[in-house]
Amino acid sequence: MQTVYGFNPSRPVLVYGLGSSGRAAVEKLADTGQQVWAWDDGEGALPADVLAQPNVEQRQPTGADWPDIQAIIKAPGIPNDTPLLEVARQYGVAILGETDLLWRREHRSGAIWLGVTGTNGKSTTTALIAHCLRAVGKKVAVGGNLGIPGLNLPEVGQGGFFVLELSSYQLEIMQELAVDGAVFLNLTPDHLDRHITMEGYRDAKLRLFNLAQPTATCVLGIDQPILHDAASAYRVLTLSTLQPNADFTVADGVLYHRAEPQVALREFPNLPGPHNAQNLMAAFALLVPRWLTAAEFIAGAQTFKGLPHRLEKVGTLAGVKFINDSKATNGDSAVYALKSYSTVYWICGGKPKTDGLGACLGALQQVRAAFTIGAAGTDFAKAIRAAGTPAFECKTMERAVAEAFAAAKSERLEGAVVLLAPAAASYDQFRNYEHRGDVFANCVRALAESERGTA
Repeated sequence: MQTVYGFNPSRPVLVYGLGSSGRAAVEKLADTGQQVWAWDDGEGALPADVLAQPNVEQRQPTGADWPDIQAIIKAPGIPNDTPLLEVARQYGVAILGETDLLWRREHRSGAIWLGVTGTNGKSTTTALIAHCLRAVGKKVAVGGNLGIPGLNLPEVGQGGFFVLELSSYQLEIMQELAVDGAVFLNLTPDHLDRHITMEGYRDAKLRLFNLAQPTATCVLGIDQPILHDAASAYRVLTLSTLQPNADFTVADGVLYHRAEPQVALREFPNLPGPHNAQNLMAAFALLVPRWLTAAEFIAGAQTFKGLPHRLEKVGTLAGVKFINDSKATNGDSAVYALKSYSTVYWICGGKPKTDGLGACLGALQQVRAAFTIGAAGTDFAKAIRAAGTPAFECKTMERAVAEAFAAAKSERLEGAVVLLAPAAASYDQFRNYEHRGDVFANCVRALAESERGTA
């Protein structure tokens, strides 16, 4: 006898890591009657009602346990070289990801599977693809690395779509999920403490193509040489904002497919900047004409409002716009935000990543001044000043918002934007990037109240 997930219910499956995806795996496996052991090396714990089930134990395996364990469902954040996993390999225990369980549950349903990865832009592209499909009445479940763990997604049935954002951490352990459509947007330095080299990082993400269906539509951004060189190894549609010989390109504000104009980017005012041009190209290349007509895609994309914390407009005060791009957690992500506006008062800083400010230091032409926060504040300010742009160490978000607005208000320049694009992680001062973005928005609202009180 096997459960819907392909396991013998009387032999344990170990769920390793009890964050959101791990808890989802425990609960869904337990609901089928599967014997589940759960373990977390840190402080992760199961809710009391889950632990109360007779087939669930929070338990670290011992040597005598390993021959009986069928598989490990590993949380994405756990490195592959932890001692527990090394022991599991010695015993030949299969190590799977939570997305593999979703695949086991749903791959016979007739659903269509789409996956998106890349260093920057994958959340926006995933959400845009899902939005355009929903706009023509398709049943869509969207999640993975984007908010909802895969196992918590609903059924979509025959002809419905699973649209999954997939991180390198998820992909490196993925063994079974075989998508019908795949997008690999770009690759810039990130997570190198885990992947060690850029080649290792790239290869983790290329598993999306390696496991794809033979008939899959695969889309690859080739603006970085490391991906341009990989294109010849796969049957892919290429896209580039820099190279005119790609299958999909952008020139003079127009999206082209093999030199044939498709649509002007001004049709999508909610998706500004060169990075969103790449996101639009990728979604278009994936969906048209296999699943949508060009007209259906354009109509859907025109109503797409973007994502919270990703170039999100949170207010306008005295002619100055406030833009929340808290999800720009590394330099190569923040640079896209800087290039999206003509007159920028830039709030940056936090817990620095390995690339520091990265490409941002070559994209300061639009920046009137920078206002730094957090652990990286002093180093970021020094680097920005050395590049010839004024920078002020504000330490806190409240002070940075107030000083950036004061500068923008005093200069009275057309198109002024106070932009939060941190180019750093959030964990020095905030719970996560969402919390950081929410604090920014609250500071803007408090500033507006203060301005009204002095009017």
